[in-house]
Amino acid sequence: MRNGIGVTVVLGVMAVLGIAGRAGAADDAAAVDLLAYDWSHLDGAVVAADGVRVSGLGRAIVPPADMADTPPTANPPINLRGPVLTLAGDFALTARLRLGTDGPPQARLTLYGALPVIQDEWRQPGEAMTLAVEGDTLRLVVQHVSGERETYTRAWRPADSVILALARRGERLALNVNGAPAVTMPAPAVLARKRLWLGLDTGVGHAFTLENLRLRPLGEASRVAVAPATLVSTPPAPDGLRALAARNAPHLAIGTAVATNPLLGDPGYARVLAREFSMVTPENAMKFQFIHPRPGRYAFAEADAIVDFAEHNGMAVHGHTLAWGEALPRWLSRGDYSDGELREILADHIATVVGRYKGRVAGWDVVNEPLEPFGPGLRRDSPWYRAMGADYIAFALRAAHRADPDAALYINEFACEERNAKSDALYRLARGLLADGVPLDGIGFQLHEDLTDDYRPVTAAAFRDNVRRFIDLGLAVRISEMDVNLHDDASPARLQQQAAYYASMLALARDIPAFSAFSTWGFTDRYSSLQDWWNPDGLGNGLIFDPALRPKPAYDALRRVLAR
Repeated sequence: MRNGIGVTVVLGVMAVLGIAGRAGAADDAAAVDLLAYDWSHLDGAVVAADGVRVSGLGRAIVPPADMADTPPTANPPINLRGPVLTLAGDFALTARLRLGTDGPPQARLTLYGALPVIQDEWRQPGEAMTLAVEGDTLRLVVQHVSGERETYTRAWRPADSVILALARRGERLALNVNGAPAVTMPAPAVLARKRLWLGLDTGVGHAFTLENLRLRPLGEASRVAVAPATLVSTPPAPDGLRALAARNAPHLAIGTAVATNPLLGDPGYARVLAREFSMVTPENAMKFQFIHPRPGRYAFAEADAIVDFAEHNGMAVHGHTLAWGEALPRWLSRGDYSDGELREILADHIATVVGRYKGRVAGWDVVNEPLEPFGPGLRRDSPWYRAMGADYIAFALRAAHRADPDAALYINEFACEERNAKSDALYRLARGLLADGVPLDGIGFQLHEDLTDDYRPVTAAAFRDNVRRFIDLGLAVRISEMDVNLHDDASPARLQQQAAYYASMLALARDIPAFSAFSTWGFTDRYSSLQDWWNPDGLGNGLIFDPALRPKPAYDALRRVLAR
């Protein structure tokens, strides 16, 4: 038995290494019933009288188009609004599962110590331990932050139910199955984390019921603590971005993209968010592959958490995104659907998602990046274009308007900040939609920029010259996804240049009432889409707070702009 990437240890039915016996020595009076906490915000789960019923959604992150042959990365749900565990010393965790009868059983229970970092095309796994029943095999999988995994397996005879008892005694961890010893191993580092979250998952077409889940200390010196997850509440800082904009630029929301895992798992992140920003955009939680992972099956828990947090802290929500050619689940992108069926899928998706948040989401990126990346033509690689041609854009906007007539509806695009062939095409598209009476309220300009020796981003003057023609059409405009990537040079001089550039764009938005929002794509380099997906330590440097949540020069420059 050894550590390493993908190491699997197979244990015979009678094999016992180190610790055996029942994990029930502690006084039952100290046991905690974990099912007494909130399990209603876990995707794929339904709370019933007999426990928590779990069915498989197959949530997965699809790699980008240039990695089309790479399998999707599983993205199992986590109960971020349920019980949060703290373990000190020895403990026992016991779960009773009633397994499905249709086909081989499949059930997974996971304890997360470091939550995954997730973008729309990749997932850094975090740190976790999973107990899994898969047919006639039991697995205990330890996932390290480094990406290394240890897998311990043993055979068992499938039955209608199973009791899994996990016990830590000193430096050893033992798993008993139906009262018989199954696995022993060194206690993994994940169990020493200050907080642990729980997840339940199963495969598509499978289901099981978690009938009982109890945690108890083993011995007088041990302690277990369980607390319900809570939404952080923090008032705006009087001299922060949010409050300054409210006083001096009331037309302008100060927004940022938000990731669900740090929102609920990192209180410092949540406090800065509520303190400094008046609008949030779900970074990934409302994209198709996250919120609609199976035909006719939706996963709202993560998006609900963001909307609930925003309401809890008096913030607006800008939804992102409804019709896009990327971040699509493979049941859709590789499905054999007729044009009429694709129209019905998009119509149902928009009606369901927008309808759920009617009156709670102020505006939507209804159509995201409809144009070729660096050309004037419409992208033809989405199922929506293949089914409807250019008409899918008007179709989506009208469907969103029917679902919520009061929501502001936007087209969101990149590389259109200055006058060029692509921005000319965007202008013609917007003008034509308005002429046809299509409900379009505004344009989002993403402003993903690079600042290096070899590249200088578009100037505020060029952006102002370009954006006026959209405003003259009667449209609102918003800076929707700004970041300024410094790549390998984050020197003090370069950070000052980054600050000046952020300030120039905010000053433009402050001075033109048609700008509805100035929004960054994330706010801290601790969680950034500029991170390297293959390197958990490869933090980006394009945002206004550093990885320790300390303000960078760009933050101070934005404050000065809003204080004028």
